[in-house]
Amino acid sequence: MITKIMVPLDGSRAGGQAVRYAEDLAEKYGAEILLVRVVPPSTVPSTSMGMPGSISMYEMAVEAAEVETQVGVKRARNQLNTRRRTLEQDGLEAQAIVLTGDPATVLKNFAKREKVDLIVMATRGRSGIRRALLGSVADEIVRENVAPVLLLRR
Repeated sequence: MITKIMVPLDGSRAGGQAVRYAEDLAEKYGAEILLVRVVPPSTVPSTSMGMPGSISMYEMAVEAAEVETQVGVKRARNQLNTRRRTLEQDGLEAQAIVLTGDPATVLKNFAKREKVDLIVMATRGRSGIRRALLGSVADEIVRENVAPVLLLRR
């Protein structure tokens, strides 16, 4: 029985397709939709620069990265809440969840913790060397085998 459907979103248009599939399945099975967005933390160079006694360039970069991550979280939360409200207006139960960290790791852990029954997500459809070099969040989630995965090619 399908009671929880996780839909990882990355802010792309293809995510809308995944939400539509999840919506159809949620209607059929009476399932809850978990809209999930993972905001990767902003990165900071690993060297410290600056003058003794002053705020270093590194400290300023760390602070700027933290602000950038917070802005990304807020933007993601607003986008997901808009989608959540639309689903609720259609009579579906939905949650909007924003997390931070490495997307594949965070999504796998979230799916396990929440005991989701199905993951519906879009994939970029990379192949060959691009896939090997860049990796794929979808690949990692499928390999982890935390729940059945419905992949929609963009």
